Amino acid sequence: MPLIDDDGNLLGVINVIDALVVVLLLVVVAAGIGLVISVNSDGEPAAGAGPNGDPETRYVTLELRSQPDYVADRLDENETAAIAGTDDNITLTDVFVTAPTVNETQTVRVRAAVEGLTDDDTHDRNHFRVGGDPLRIGDGLRLDLGWHATNVTVTDLSTEGETLAIERTTTVVDVELDNVDPNVADELAENMTETVRGETIATIESVEREPATVIIESDDGNIYEREHPRNERVTLTVELRTTEHERETGTRFRGERLGAGTTIALDLDTTTVSGTVTDIE
Repeated sequence: MPLIDDDGNLLGVINVIDALVVVLLLVVVAAGIGLVISVNSDGEPAAGAGPNGDPETRYVTLELRSQPDYVADRLDENETAAIAGTDDNITLTDVFVTAPTVNETQTVRVRAAVEGLTDDDTHDRNHFRVGGDPLRIGDGLRLDLGWHATNVTVTDLSTEGETLAIERTTTVVDVELDNVDPNVADELAENMTETVRGETIATIESVEREPATVIIESDDGNIYEREHPRNERVTLTVELRTTEHERETGTRFRGERLGAGTTIALDLDTTTVSGTVTDIE
């Protein structure tokens, strides 16, 4: 049997023109499926489209939220952590720890160098991809440090080494401790320090003591201020290791905003005290 007969049918069954139309339709459908697979609704290469882009190092800020003090104390700069679900690692470049809370947890924020790929989607938006997925502010990751695993949140992304643009500063403040037992006041002296992770973050420069005052009401309803018969008011002049953030106003101590009226705790050599900041030099 000839391939095309006298009536123009392919193998005597299908018209040649009809066959060409079917082939053309199959090609168009296949191309459309390929486009849907390679690009998602946001104009980004979809999962499974394959790795692409230019290698780049970004510096991210990661919020670890509350961590036990034994975890915060062990975190070190230059430590490497694996990103769960990927073959990628990050390297910690800076570690910032806030003051311990009443339940002995500390808020930890780290900066880290991350290796990834950058590419542009169909809308010319640049994406930084780690493990094949875009990494954005607000994303959650799980880090495996080997000795500890924890969930973190991306709070900043930068191409510069100083992700947070944090400047380490020194701030001298007056801290007033009111109604202090004399035995506690006796423990406070110049040059006492608080040390966190091997770094001195607070040093007492001077100690001033005076009788504490109490407010009493007389039988006729008048209000009087009188000296406390025993307790004292202690004013500490303290040098603090503080930080300033280019995107935030004010000075921070242990990650918390520092200002007149702020209550801070000092874990000193032999005692722990809490007082109110009354003056910032």
